[in-house]
Amino acid sequence: MDFFAHQDKARRNTGLLVFLFILAVLLLIGITNLAVMLTMAGAGGIEGSEQGGTIAVLATTGFSGFAAQFDWSLFIGVSALVGMVILLAIAYKWVQLADGGKSVAESLGGNRIHPNTDNAEERRILNVVEEMALASGMPVPPVYLLENEVGINAFAAGHTPADAVIGVTRGCIQQLNRDQLQGVIAHEFSHILNGDMRLNLRLIAVLHGIVFLGSVGELLVRSRGGGSRQGGQAMLLGVVLLIVGWLGNFFGNLIRSAVSRQREFLADASAVQFTRNPQGIVDALRTIGGHQIGTDLSNPRTGEVSHLFFGQAIHRMFGLFDTHPPVDDRILRLNPHWDGSYLVDRNNLRNEPEHILREKRERREKQALANAVALGAALNGDQLDPAELLMQADVSGIQQGLDHIPQNLQQQAREPLGAMALVLGLLLSPDSAVREKQRGYLNQLQTPGLLDTLSATREALKELPRALHLPLVELSIPALKCISPEQYELFRRKLLLLMHADQQIDLYEWCLFQLLTHYLDPEFGKVKSSKPRYKVAQEISDQYQLVLSLLVHEGHNDSEDAQRAFNRGIGSAGLYNLTLLPAERCQLSDFKKAINDLACCYPHLKPKLINGFINCVKQDGRITIIEKEMVHSIAAAMDSPIPQLEIETD
Repeated sequence: MDFFAHQDKARRNTGLLVFLFILAVLLLIGITNLAVMLTMAGAGGIEGSEQGGTIAVLATTGFSGFAAQFDWSLFIGVSALVGMVILLAIAYKWVQLADGGKSVAESLGGNRIHPNTDNAEERRILNVVEEMALASGMPVPPVYLLENEVGINAFAAGHTPADAVIGVTRGCIQQLNRDQLQGVIAHEFSHILNGDMRLNLRLIAVLHGIVFLGSVGELLVRSRGGGSRQGGQAMLLGVVLLIVGWLGNFFGNLIRSAVSRQREFLADASAVQFTRNPQGIVDALRTIGGHQIGTDLSNPRTGEVSHLFFGQAIHRMFGLFDTHPPVDDRILRLNPHWDGSYLVDRNNLRNEPEHILREKRERREKQALANAVALGAALNGDQLDPAELLMQADVSGIQQGLDHIPQNLQQQAREPLGAMALVLGLLLSPDSAVREKQRGYLNQLQTPGLLDTLSATREALKELPRALHLPLVELSIPALKCISPEQYELFRRKLLLLMHADQQIDLYEWCLFQLLTHYLDPEFGKVKSSKPRYKVAQEISDQYQLVLSLLVHEGHNDSEDAQRAFNRGIGSAGLYNLTLLPAERCQLSDFKKAINDLACCYPHLKPKLINGFINCVKQDGRITIIEKEMVHSIAAAMDSPIPQLEIETD
């Protein structure tokens, strides 16, 4: 199966369906406005009319007479009012969703799984999510558990990768083995990588605006109006709005379901590329097909977010509003030779001795990490075929592999206090005078237990290779998202004080701070997501020139090598008339502003620009730690998958 061709086809179909959805919304607004106008004028007549109300005019003189006496000013006023009501309803729902994925998860009754959980099933799902995220160059998202849902289902929700969450049901982590969970989580990560999440949240908000018309109609019908003439008009208007609201909900759900179905086929295909193991997701679907409850959920709020889930979360109208293709169709797309058999409530891991389970688990974890890293390379510009990528994915040589981070540091990274201590410890200066000044700052802004934890990890952090600093920070992010807003504000102040202790901020400190704040600030409501402004590379050429020049100067000492690297970078980005800026013109303050502008590029442009950075640092055949950290942080700031770059040390 040609998965890339399948993705292109699904994207084209999705674009058409989104267009139809927008068109349907506009038509329904127009119909609603016209119905309101007819209702208001029909009961009492248009002022100045000798033939009665608008409905009477239509009956006696036809459309020509109706058009001649139609009160266009009233129509425009009502249109504006109804349009404003719809927009306000959409805006209200959008504000409710402003927190991103966690607002959706919490509305469904989800509870965040703490990174330091001792529950074996919860630990397993966290490990799967961590591996997929770190190896594919994405931030590790928080995982929410829908404790009371026994159906097998999962979802990804959020505006950007920085505020995305993964949600899983209790049935999902109980009924699926590790390979099957990897298939499901890979499917959800593909929704993040394919940009589906923001579209899904917009669909929720727009559909709420249409449904709100029906809610207004219901309110007017219930008011009855006390039998007065105005009351009769209000009741008639309410009935009309109820009908139009129902029609809007009906057609909106139809189109939303069609959009979602196409996205699910795309996500299934991407999940196979992600894991290089089609059997994992196929077996997950076979388990769902044989499960008594399947993917059904019981939460009453499931209806408005049903398109977010891995499988059909609610069934109604004989499948007319199904947001997912039938399980059989999805299996056959992935395995055309499927024999039609299901796996009934089976978990192959549970009936074997513990030492066998442990050996299988270790083998699967290493293979999954290798497979995920292979996809990370594919997604980030390495022009290699899948077979070659798999051959090159050597877990023992992967810098971001979890096995390379000591277990005690991994464990500490999953505790909120320990995670804060690790990050602050990475910023402690090797210079004793500066370090004492930094400790003074920490003493002034005390957090109970933080200094003791920091002291206990100091030696382990000193022995940690520099190349593993940012991966350790990424591993700490889920735990840091569990602290309170007040604790985060204090933690952020400590970061800035430690960075400024020597009166300057170097690139390493900028990279670490950029990575942290980009993924944590949205969690605590401190920033808004970047809005796309630049569609072509030429619009952002000055900023790209500055960023690429600084990257070149940090990674090359020889002027000829630097020029070759710069030329390769601008060529890969399609910008051929730029010149390498001298080092003195590449100030960090300007660099930070340029990165913020690059983050405002349209999604289709970002991979091209990042590919230029990648080819630039690869030009001389060796990648330094600072080059990797800079590309890592630039990609994070641009909400793009972080490239896997092999570091060559001296």
